[in-house]
Amino acid sequence: MSVQPVPAGHPYTRSVTMPTPAGVRILPDPVVDPGEPGRWWPHPALEPEFHARHDVDVLHIHFGFEHLGAQRTADLLRALDERGVRLVLTVHDLDNPHLANQAEFHRQLALLVTRADHVITLSPAAAAEIRSRYGRPAEVLAHPPIALPGTHPAARPGQRPDWSGRSGTAGVFLKSLRANVVTDPGFYRALAAETYLHEGVDAPDLAGLVTHRHPPMADAELFDAVARHRVVVLPYARGTHSGWLRMCRDLGTSVAVPDCGCYASQAGAGEGVAVYRTGDGPDAARAVEELLRDGPAPVPPVDAAAIRARHHEIYRGLAAGRGLPR
Repeated sequence: MSVQPVPAGHPYTRSVTMPTPAGVRILPDPVVDPGEPGRWWPHPALEPEFHARHDVDVLHIHFGFEHLGAQRTADLLRALDERGVRLVLTVHDLDNPHLANQAEFHRQLALLVTRADHVITLSPAAAAEIRSRYGRPAEVLAHPPIALPGTHPAARPGQRPDWSGRSGTAGVFLKSLRANVVTDPGFYRALAAETYLHEGVDAPDLAGLVTHRHPPMADAELFDAVARHRVVVLPYARGTHSGWLRMCRDLGTSVAVPDCGCYASQAGAGEGVAVYRTGDGPDAARAVEELLRDGPAPVPPVDAAAIRARHHEIYRGLAAGRGLPR
């Protein structure tokens, strides 16, 4: 059986599908631009015409569909129905972090959740919201590790990290300053954190508040930067789940998360996470102080192999349901 993830090459998708067992074939992302072979967006498998030309048994959509709009999403779903393609949807985002206006994205999400043969999400809070909004159950599968054991000395699941030598100042990573990042300079003044921002990003309101201007970091450099800090603050004004949250905890760094979205639910009730009022710099500073006072928290282990096996089980079950071999 063939499964087309959207996207296939993203680290999250690879971690929940690869390696594959006998009988399951994960299709790679088609080449969108030969001059930029690593780019998967806009993903061809989201176009209705793709499925008239390719034999796909299961389409698994993770993210990257917002460019379609609701009408084109409906066209895609009709094409899947005509071809008998089963649909798995992982709801990473109830609110899209890249968009300021969520209305069209919400219309798309309603269409996808309603049509999906199986819905996955990453936290109990998101599953409850999916049931409330759409009347559909969603299976909760934890976010897999980002910094795996062996990728960095600090990535030691189940163990209490060594904070000696780490900075007692919080780190805030603004990256390219996407649409859901707080830009109020008062937030960062109250926080008094080391602030990282990509070179070339125009942020005049934050002039004088950015500590580190840098190009996008490779994984090893990024892990080093995060592991320098005892605490990292997620400066988000909206959103749902966060791979950054998972990565920080993998590296033994505690995390202050906003009370919007499902960040706290994703983190669970364990140590190493404190919640602050969204956009409130003094309350974020209070959360940082709480985490510093609590000290290093054990790195929460995640059974990545079990998560991967469950994905394969879902694919096989759907394929068996349409008469395909297990």
